[in-house]
Amino acid sequence: MENPNQFDGLETFEHIVVLMLENRSFDNLLGYLYKSDEIPQEKSFDGLYNPNADYANPIPERASSDPGKTSISPSRAADYSMPYPDPGEEYPHVNTQLFNVIIPESNIGKVDDKMTAPYNLPASTTAPSMNGFVNDYENTLRSTYNIENPTYEQYEVIMQCFEPDQIPAMATLAKEFAVFDHWYCSVPSQTYCNRAFWHAASSAGKVINPLGEDGTGFPGIEGDLHDMDSWIKDVWSLPTIFDRMNDNNVSWKVYSPIAPLSLTYIVNGTGEGKDNTHGHLDFFFDLDFGTLPQYSFVEPQFLHKHNDQHPSAVNHELTVGTVKLGDELIREVYNAIKNSPKRDKILFIITHDEHGGCYDHVAPPETVPPTAGMKGECDFTFDRLGVRVPMIMVSSYIQPKTIINGQFEHASFIKTVCQKWGMDPLTDRDKDPQVLPFTEVFSNQKRADWPDIPSDMSLKELLPEPDTSGDPLNGLQKAMLNSLLHIEKMKVLGDTQKEEIQTIGDMMKFIQRFQ
Repeated sequence: MENPNQFDGLETFEHIVVLMLENRSFDNLLGYLYKSDEIPQEKSFDGLYNPNADYANPIPERASSDPGKTSISPSRAADYSMPYPDPGEEYPHVNTQLFNVIIPESNIGKVDDKMTAPYNLPASTTAPSMNGFVNDYENTLRSTYNIENPTYEQYEVIMQCFEPDQIPAMATLAKEFAVFDHWYCSVPSQTYCNRAFWHAASSAGKVINPLGEDGTGFPGIEGDLHDMDSWIKDVWSLPTIFDRMNDNNVSWKVYSPIAPLSLTYIVNGTGEGKDNTHGHLDFFFDLDFGTLPQYSFVEPQFLHKHNDQHPSAVNHELTVGTVKLGDELIREVYNAIKNSPKRDKILFIITHDEHGGCYDHVAPPETVPPTAGMKGECDFTFDRLGVRVPMIMVSSYIQPKTIINGQFEHASFIKTVCQKWGMDPLTDRDKDPQVLPFTEVFSNQKRADWPDIPSDMSLKELLPEPDTSGDPLNGLQKAMLNSLLHIEKMKVLGDTQKEEIQTIGDMMKFIQRFQ
């Protein structure tokens, strides 16, 4: 019988603040967090310093290479835009990254929406080798970026990872509080699907963003067009933790730089966000004046000087880089919480929706589908997780150098939240006993100190970026645009054509009609 007095840490917080960033794997940002001799005694850390591990990815035979080079090992990121250009993150790309095969062979040189079944998935999927990142990135350079014969210098960047001195806010919080080294995204694919899982424990069988990442469509998925109509019909109708919170009088807000239109609204519907979607300044106001809801979901900036840490689509000569901008956002939110009168009752979570094609060496495990027997897009059966992502937690009841080694995924967040506020589960995924709540992270000893994290950015770096109005849209921005175009028509706000919007500046002007 369960002991009702057993400490689970849920009483240590009254508020949860989640900052969800974009498209980075665990190894890409935190693989170098602990050197072997720095790991606390009696603890382990599954990073990139194991002397007995071989992290190298082979170079495909078709690729041009320097003589004698047959593989590439992880190395320090050369700058804050790596990997540049943006890797592939769609389901077929992830299959190649995990299993190092491109099947059929005709998928070589094809953009993702032109790839055909079995979408680079081998017949046996029991043990991902995690050695196909170079293979897939070289192919992405050929297909998506029209580079006929990518050079070694162009494709080796996929194996570059960031060291602690390059991401001081993330690294400090991961060591001073808690890091999870086996937290996986829920779907081996891209943004919309994994953000849907974070709040609904399901993506309703979807593995591809609406209209694909490039806005064209995907063969064999719902005929010839994977559109926002289908996403709204299938995903927006899913129950979410927002619904559970509404039913249980748990307050929540989404804080978005482009409020009142947030990515959470686009992904989950969230009742159009009329009363719950607010601007970024409102978050800091709520912290200062004690009006913070019980659940806060903070979105980064997805456009212009985007601090979402999404790999770059354009490499400006003077750009700071999205990774560093994201690290500064983490510092800013952390310091605001640290100085808040409610600090000791706040659990702050920093994570990423999916790995975005960035290198990771740990094979994703098996899991249960949200609904028994589910078979979704690309015939995916939702019985295996996506790639590891960073997960850092900050609380007055989390001790320094806490490392959590257990298996967790995005549905673990839902399970913990439902357990905290007495809410019913959403799907078979978050119901499953193998999907654990993250309660082991908490200590019953309250700490008195939160470390100071000064800004690591110089005055030059804090100044405005080069004008990005003329920049082309990256993959996520294209997906968001296609969703907004559909919502525009659904709300009878206009009939803008996709061809009219080619740049960041065009999209910003278009968004104004939603204000």
